[in-house]
Amino acid sequence: MKAIARRIFILVSILITLSVVPLIGQVTVSPKAPKPAATPAKPKNPLDKGDFKVGFSPITRAKTPKKAMPADEKEAFQGIADALNSLIAMPKDIYINIDTCGEANAFYSPESDEIIFCYELIDQFDREFKTVTKDQAKVDEMVEDTIVQTLFHELGHCLIDVWDLPATGREEDAVDQLASILMLDGSAEGQRSTINAAREFDIASRGDEKSDMVFWDEHSFSKTRFYDMMCLVYGSNPDKNGGLVGPNKLPEERAGRCDTEFKRAEHAWLTLLAPYILK
Repeated sequence: MKAIARRIFILVSILITLSVVPLIGQVTVSPKAPKPAATPAKPKNPLDKGDFKVGFSPITRAKTPKKAMPADEKEAFQGIADALNSLIAMPKDIYINIDTCGEANAFYSPESDEIIFCYELIDQFDREFKTVTKDQAKVDEMVEDTIVQTLFHELGHCLIDVWDLPATGREEDAVDQLASILMLDGSAEGQRSTINAAREFDIASRGDEKSDMVFWDEHSFSKTRFYDMMCLVYGSNPDKNGGLVGPNKLPEERAGRCDTEFKRAEHAWLTLLAPYILK
């Protein structure tokens, strides 16, 4: 888990630096990976009164005083918190942690001010990707990319909550869009990572039985989420992504609208987040 967390930190730092900030015209940056040891200076913003922190929140620790993350995981995840703190203003502290949950899940808890990853979910990702390749290095890469997507997804829930952002459609779909927009930074690495994360939804959908489908659930079906993500990948650069369209890929009927879908989703999220981006 330590190695995974450190690679996630590097991916998160690169994707955040190369995507959101340049798109709103704040700075121009180099595509080189940041050094994990360096803590970026935090720009000032009158709205910024909190930080992302690693570990369990005071609310959780009050209920379970001895609850703590392993030191190596906490150290690695601190880089993720630092990257987020250099990007966006927060009205209060939000804690990022990993825990045993009794189910495969990841979620934002407004009651305890936490973004929680479950070990069980990471294990599930590992099992799923092993069904498509026996190369453990490739499995690890796909797991890590999917964790990054999950982090940005839960970050979206957190931002909607703490800043009372509007979501005119289903919130789950909106934060899926945010995750893809953040990952699609224009680099080949960002595109590969987004496609890997989308594949998890495709794999997860293979065991779906129509009789088991929960039509009232707040989440879209896994297969729908796969196509939605692939549409944003294609729409981010249609001229170079023609290979993503065709039989057993993104249907041409959907692809024709993906350029517009990506631009509208990107514009919507950048407009919502603009007041909170640290200058």
